Amino acid sequence: MDAGQGNRSGDRARQRMWKTASSVPPDSATGRQLALMKDLSRAAISPQDFAKAWLDSRRAALRSEERLGESLSRQLDQVFYALDDYPIDPALREPGDVTEGELLAAVNDAIEKIEHARD
Repeated sequence: MDAGQGNRSGDRARQRMWKTASSVPPDSATGRQLALMKDLSRAAISPQDFAKAWLDSRRAALRSEERLGESLSRQLDQVFYALDDYPIDPALREPGDVTEGELLAAVNDAIEKIEHARD
């Protein structure tokens, strides 16, 4: 690879550094995560469907090497941690697992912090 190719690759990486939700392209995997969070918040998607789609989008964002500012990344991580303890199949729920209400609260809290971030 020549130096020009390396620079183009570096330019792409810099273009994918989004510090605020408003800078995230809606057609990116991160944009999809944010849209799904809003969908869950207004009950436009079930918690189970949200969990599956959000985790798929999270994996896509990682594969695409989408980079986020610290504050935005931290809030999406909080949603991930809630989903990590949320049983998508209600039959597998155990004491101490994240409930649908707790998942919704975690998502709403993340949305609030993302919307007020100045990263």
